[in-house]
Amino acid sequence: MNLAGAVGAVAFDETQPRGRRAQERLPGCETIVVLATGGRSGWAAACAANGGSLGPPRPDYHPIDEWGRSVAQGLARDLERLGFASRVETPDDTEPLNFRQLAEMAGLGTISPVIGHLLHPDYGPWVSLRAALLVSGRPFGAVGVAPERFEPCLTCHRPCLDACPAGAYDDGLDSVRRCAEHRLLGGCATGCEVLRACPLGKEHRYAADEERFRHAYSLFAIRRSLGGGLWQQLLRVFRRG
Repeated sequence: MNLAGAVGAVAFDETQPRGRRAQERLPGCETIVVLATGGRSGWAAACAANGGSLGPPRPDYHPIDEWGRSVAQGLARDLERLGFASRVETPDDTEPLNFRQLAEMAGLGTISPVIGHLLHPDYGPWVSLRAALLVSGRPFGAVGVAPERFEPCLTCHRPCLDACPAGAYDDGLDSVRRCAEHRLLGGCATGCEVLRACPLGKEHRYAADEERFRHAYSLFAIRRSLGGGLWQQLLRVFRRG
């Protein structure tokens, strides 16, 4: 993990509905640590943890997610040895926390008002939210307010909109559904043209093998979600990065 930030649990919970608050999941939680990867670091670490290669993608095989969870669990054990109870949350949980809100509050970037993706000042859209640690007490002291977020989309000419071959963001239509329909017809099999068109963080774009791997997984998720009508599950896949 090469990106991390901390959020005060009380401040976060004040923005969330019942059932999605940190203190409901870990009584006594005062701090939330958000863990993410920017650029190619997560892919490299996951490959190293799996003998140097992840092999071909296939349904129900999630080595990157498993690596991220294992890292978070290791950090949780370290905190517990120091006397701080903790709980690991991930975007793949059945009822996940609002990771986009957490990322913004932790200072990891801003959610684009155009494409709904987290944009980091250095890594641009090439960021993946991996896990959150709910921690009792304040192991890092009082958590301050995140620095004023940048708003790159306000002055951008928005090449991302023109780049989308599915027109997923046109006319306020359902971007997830339109994107999914395009993918099912074989489109964007090796990567997302919207993310590629973003002028931020181009030097951190995922390598070709990682993009293909990720997009194979998103296609698995689309097919599974359509079969069961689980659009919220599909939405989590698109929004985690």
